[in-house]
Amino acid sequence: MSEQYHFQDIRVAEPPEPTAESRLRREMGQELKRLNEQLIRLDAPMDELESVRARLAELNEELETRDKRDYPQMLQRLLTGEGSRQDVLDVLDFEILTGRATAVNTPLELWLDGDRVRARGWYGLTYQGPPGRVHGGVLSLTLDMVMAKCQDFFTMKGFTGTLNVRYLDATPLESDIDFEARVTRVEGRKLFVAAKVFAGERQTVAADGIWICAQGDYIVRDEFAAMFTDEGIA
Repeated sequence: MSEQYHFQDIRVAEPPEPTAESRLRREMGQELKRLNEQLIRLDAPMDELESVRARLAELNEELETRDKRDYPQMLQRLLTGEGSRQDVLDVLDFEILTGRATAVNTPLELWLDGDRVRARGWYGLTYQGPPGRVHGGVLSLTLDMVMAKCQDFFTMKGFTGTLNVRYLDATPLESDIDFEARVTRVEGRKLFVAAKVFAGERQTVAADGIWICAQGDYIVRDEFAAMFTDEGIA
């Protein structure tokens, strides 16, 4: 990608090389994540808990007085093809789950593998539903991210129209969880996607959904043209 970026150039969970500022923001995000994990089950006397609360409140009050990035202006630059590398990083590094500068991200990595999107995640106590299990809503959110990456096969981007999730078995916390998604067919502005979730060899979730292109029909990128035909998936 060039040093000027358009929103259509951005691939899901694939930020460009970080700037020095973004590296620092990612380190801040990791410290916040560590803090959150420490506080979830903190066992301490009331006076110590109050001391921690007061210190956190003091930092929040200080930061509330600071200037914030103008997010609408950043998006406008990207929509007109005038975005900077820092603009792209500021969008992707703060995405839910995959953002590398947020306190709520998981160690979720996504990549293209032939005609598949694959991902691997790891969920701590922050994402617990039933005891020892990943919350189903978190898995649904992750699937939305993983399945949306199937749009990286195309030049256009769109939005989730339908997402159907079927929970087949428990998905454990604090384990490597694998995701697989693929395009099943394309119909003009509609992209049909299916996905699976695995804990080891055991499938725990199945999903299917439809993505709707925002600006017209989905157009396959040249490098992936052999995988798609007029009749559907090759």
